[in-house]
Amino acid sequence: MKVRHLFVLAAVSIGVVSLSACRDNDDTNDVMAETSDAVPVTNADPTDESTEAMASTDQPDVQASMAERNALGVLNAINEHEIAAGKQALSKGVKGPVAAYAQMMIDQHTENRDKTSALNPESAAPHADAQRKKGEQALAMLDEKSGDAYSKAYVAAMVKDHTEALAALDSKLIPAAGRAEVTTHLAATREHVATHLAQAKQLEGAAN
Repeated sequence: MKVRHLFVLAAVSIGVVSLSACRDNDDTNDVMAETSDAVPVTNADPTDESTEAMASTDQPDVQASMAERNALGVLNAINEHEIAAGKQALSKGVKGPVAAYAQMMIDQHTENRDKTSALNPESAAPHADAQRKKGEQALAMLDEKSGDAYSKAYVAAMVKDHTEALAALDSKLIPAAGRAEVTTHLAATREHVATHLAQAKQLEGAAN
């Protein structure tokens, strides 16, 4: 009888321990479930947020770069016009200082065009296209003249062109520069344009 009683007590003890263990497991599962609900699992790349931040930060730089490239496109449209005008003047038979000036325009604006092209200009920009068309119209008007009339008209056009080029450099092109090398290039270009203007005015004064 005593032995049987001991077996019964042992069985009851084991049942209590098992029940307690089950309850502990249930509580653990509940906690894990709550934790899982509170912090959802995600496969998102942790670099995504930083990439978006970098893209947002880079956006103004992209815009500045386009403004810079557009400005360089306008400058090359000016260069192309001065080269074409110089070649037209020589083909019209201008002589003396005017011929020397026309050749200088070809040489120096070709050099400036090459340096500008190396800086990645946007040649198809609307302002560049408008500048190009303006130059074509001016050349068409000049082409109608010949002899001394052409020589005087060419010099007058050079005064006008370089006056406008200086104004464009100061008000639009130089302020659009973002890279240091572009700022340096446009500053050097301004010095050349100012010299070209002064020389054209001297030619104009000598002809009057």
